[in-house]
Amino acid sequence: MRVLGIIAEYNPFHYGHLYHLLQSKKETKADYTIAVMSGHFTQRGEAAMVDKWIRAEAAVNCGIDLVLELPVVYAVQTAELFAYGGIQMLNNTGLVTHISFGSETGNLSILKQIADILVAEDIQYKELLRNYLSNGLSYPAARYNALLDYIKYSDSKKSIYDCLDLKMIKKALSGSNSILAIEYLKALKITNSNIIPITIPRIKSSYSDTRIKKGISSATSIRKEILKNGMNMKVRNALPEKVYNSLSDFFDQGMGPVDNNHLGDLFLGIVRRSRLDEIASWVDVKEGLENRIKENAQKATNLKEFLTMVKTKRYPLTRLQRIVIHGLLNLTDPDFQDMHRKTGPSYLRILAFSNRALPLLKKLKKTAHVPVITKAAHINRYGADVQKMFAYDCLATDLYALAINNPSARQGGRDFIHQLKPLIYP
Repeated sequence: MRVLGIIAEYNPFHYGHLYHLLQSKKETKADYTIAVMSGHFTQRGEAAMVDKWIRAEAAVNCGIDLVLELPVVYAVQTAELFAYGGIQMLNNTGLVTHISFGSETGNLSILKQIADILVAEDIQYKELLRNYLSNGLSYPAARYNALLDYIKYSDSKKSIYDCLDLKMIKKALSGSNSILAIEYLKALKITNSNIIPITIPRIKSSYSDTRIKKGISSATSIRKEILKNGMNMKVRNALPEKVYNSLSDFFDQGMGPVDNNHLGDLFLGIVRRSRLDEIASWVDVKEGLENRIKENAQKATNLKEFLTMVKTKRYPLTRLQRIVIHGLLNLTDPDFQDMHRKTGPSYLRILAFSNRALPLLKKLKKTAHVPVITKAAHINRYGADVQKMFAYDCLATDLYALAINNPSARQGGRDFIHQLKPLIYP
């Protein structure tokens, strides 16, 4: 049995995702497809536009067989930790044979070679990275420059530079999809995974495009258009019909759209009441950044203003947005490192599945290396490590609920009342 794995956010599921899914199924000849999807908060530190169950159902309605939730403690992390969490979950299924991810280059060979350099952590590369960081660059920018220098000038790693032109190398190191692809390949290597990787070239819009287009548009541009102008014809032309219709229905019910600004007052309140040592304990708050966070939370009148005040070349917007979510969740570095070191993702939480996936689900319960959770109320059956990580997912749901207009969805505990049932295969 061939089982395709995809790590995604589907925020929202658009034609680019559908293209990637169909091409991946075709190339792998997959019998089933399992998606590992972020829950209520995403890798760039943003609240998802609609809740995790709506997005999971949209994915199934577009051809995914089974959707698993990436625990929030991994979903809102650097690309490296996000990728590790997703890959380890696919490993933990005991079923996934292939993984497919998008990339700007479509060249798996160069992506693998770059991943190998990063895993090896050669002394020369580490020194180059240290020098760029000491010059005040953010980690992504420092790594980009260090890798370019290493590939061009290292005596032992000239193969990439000799075989490909500099433009191709830069494309592999700068594209948002390719950066994640490299991290997926690193994680496969680090975990000694037998999962076979393939990459599908990204076509038309890049992740960072902010202008919506007919056909394949970026998720960024679609979210921007929805937040600014609602579910208009531009959005209709960018989404599969089933996704457009379901989102329109949910928005009409006051279930979104959501963004970080809906939680801004809550975050500013948390920072204003927190001590400096508490802020300093949050994941990714380093080098005295807690002082800058505390000071500007006192001055700012909203979240956007706060982020503008704190942002620097060293602390880019995405890092700060992740810190906002860590602060909301009170996710401390000691707690995360403890969970990461002990277990990695410690369960497989099912968000949605199709009726044709029932045989897959039955087999998953036998092959999985970690507990398979179909009902939140069963969490007490499992150990303390599982309960600890799962509690963050439940807290993420409870906080996210406060950003929803519909009063019926603002109560806490939705993880424990949501009914999981098979969806009709499209």
